[in-house]
Amino acid sequence: MHIHILGICGTFMGSLAVLAKDLGFKVTGSDLNAYPPISDQLEDLNIEVIPNYDIEQLRLKPDLIVIGNVMSRGMPIIEEILRQDLAYTSGPLWLKENVLTNKKVIAISGTHGKTTTASLITFLLQEMEVDPGFLIGGVSEDLKRSSNIGRDPIFIIEADEYDTAFFDKRSKFIHYKPDVLLINNIEFDHADIFKDTDQIIWQFHQLLRTLSPNTKIIANRDDHNIQQLFKMGVWSGIDYFSSKMDQRTKWACIEDDLGQYNLFCNDEKIDQMQLQLLGKHNMMNLTAAIAVLSNFELKPKDLIVGAKKFTGVKRRLEYLGQFSEIDLFDDFAHHPTSIKASIAAVKSTLDSSSLYAVVELASNTMKKGSLKSELKKSFVDVDYAWILNSGNIQWDIREEFAEIENVAILKTLVDLPDQVQSKIKPGDSLIIMTNSDSMRISNVLKKK
Repeated sequence: MHIHILGICGTFMGSLAVLAKDLGFKVTGSDLNAYPPISDQLEDLNIEVIPNYDIEQLRLKPDLIVIGNVMSRGMPIIEEILRQDLAYTSGPLWLKENVLTNKKVIAISGTHGKTTTASLITFLLQEMEVDPGFLIGGVSEDLKRSSNIGRDPIFIIEADEYDTAFFDKRSKFIHYKPDVLLINNIEFDHADIFKDTDQIIWQFHQLLRTLSPNTKIIANRDDHNIQQLFKMGVWSGIDYFSSKMDQRTKWACIEDDLGQYNLFCNDEKIDQMQLQLLGKHNMMNLTAAIAVLSNFELKPKDLIVGAKKFTGVKRRLEYLGQFSEIDLFDDFAHHPTSIKASIAAVKSTLDSSSLYAVVELASNTMKKGSLKSELKKSFVDVDYAWILNSGNIQWDIREEFAEIENVAILKTLVDLPDQVQSKIKPGDSLIIMTNSDSMRISNVLKKK
């Protein structure tokens, strides 16, 4: 059977393409933008990618067209698919019908931390000699690919709240029917489809309404919006994790006076946790992962040992090495909370050296300025930051940041190398933050 995927270079659809290939389907696709690591993954599997959405690609005569959520009514190829009454479906529905049937599904949801936590859970299962299936919105250094069918019945899915397709405006995660659901956090994002946080909470509410009473929910007790969600109704059992202990918290990540993180379960200390990843937020991700896997009769102490080997995910505070004696990091952060957390994580490792950041506002939420007030507060711990104004920004960045002395606004990349060299010195660190193509930024810096 031949499936053709529109929007194949997105992290979700690219990972789905890999699963389809593994299952024996003939797979082709098309997209306008392709960049690593997903583009590399598709190329390695010899999956043909057409670099446009022209209707001529329909001459391939696929048996089924899988339509990504980047596609909309009015696009010539969509109108032609509908005119010819060709068979089509969404990515999440295809996944449900072809992969998730008869699987024990672990769904990892939340505004932040999905990719890292899903990758960590998958890695820990592999360390316990389990071969799970998975679909993750990134490529882990340890897993080597973003998706895999797996031999064992467990499947880990990064459960995105973004809408399914132009013909199905429900969140993707509504299709997955998880046996274990992790809700890491809920914040406002995706301003192109959600008006406010309440609309996002409502989508999570719709998810909870569809869960079996046998589903186990693992939820972040520190998150106010999750508590608001549960007030709307919950019909499944909940295990809470938190950065502090109270009577309702089962799993706690407690920082001691020495800056070490300890895992507690029901007020009992289990062990000290260690990760190669930076930041308190990643320790919370590990706590969530252990809470999830405790439902599969795995011992927390064994999981803590395995977690020490986990090296992380590409573009999630990924260390790229040095250029001109400067430590360079690549990060997918594109939300104020994530930007602040990543900056704080790297800053905590530095002594006298300085930390700099290059931030591109490439997400729809940032372009619309929905979180501009929160964004201004994200640079407290950075010595200096450059924000790239791509020209698609719908608010006045210069005016908003006029009184913030440690942030400069750049219209193009042309001036960035000179700006960086004028401030940064050997031994300092620099983070590139964008949910778009970070390579073009790092390459510009390295050429100077």
